[in-house]
Amino acid sequence: MTTRQARLLSEAVAEAVLGVPGVACLRPGLRGLLRASVTGAAGAGGGGAADAACASVFVSVDPGGTVSGVRVDVVVRERHQAARTARAVRAPAAGAAPAPPEVVRVNVTGIV
Repeated sequence: MTTRQARLLSEAVAEAVLGVPGVACLRPGLRGLLRASVTGAAGAGGGGAADAACASVFVSVDPGGTVSGVRVDVVVRERHQAARTARAVRAPAAGAAPAPPEVVRVNVTGIV
């Protein structure tokens, strides 16, 4: 998978996740920020929304080109239960990846 394909896949997952009720936005946790600073994913394009989405969504691909893992960092709206919202994110993220829902990990990095 090329870098461009991975970026498009990350953006598709981000778009799907943002449509889930209770998700306020995508925001990477410390691990995502550190990875982005090393790989140049965040800020590479001027710090726009697509760059933030790529830092908040990490897609792992096995050597055969199959998606083997998806990690999404979300901020949940305060009137929504964090655990329930995180579970609700899994199916749309898996559908956009495409990957089985059990390989999707959702981290709640904040509540607003």
